[in-house]
Amino acid sequence: MTTTHRHPSHRRLDIAGLILTLIGLVSGAFAYWLIDTAHMNILLIVPAIVTTTLGVTHLTKREAPRP
Repeated sequence: MTTTHRHPSHRRLDIAGLILTLIGLVSGAFAYWLIDTAHMNILLIVPAIVTTTLGVTHLTKREAPRP
């Protein structure tokens, strides 16, 4: 009987996902400020929400174990 060893994949922080999250948060704060002070359209914040959501879902990256 042959036994195979399974090496779990490693997770690490994805820098691109982190930068995308930070850009989304900053642009969301700026859009909220524009909506509140300049009485702009509420739909201005939608791209910031999409950017933040994409960044958060890609914060970690799986790497295969090295032999």
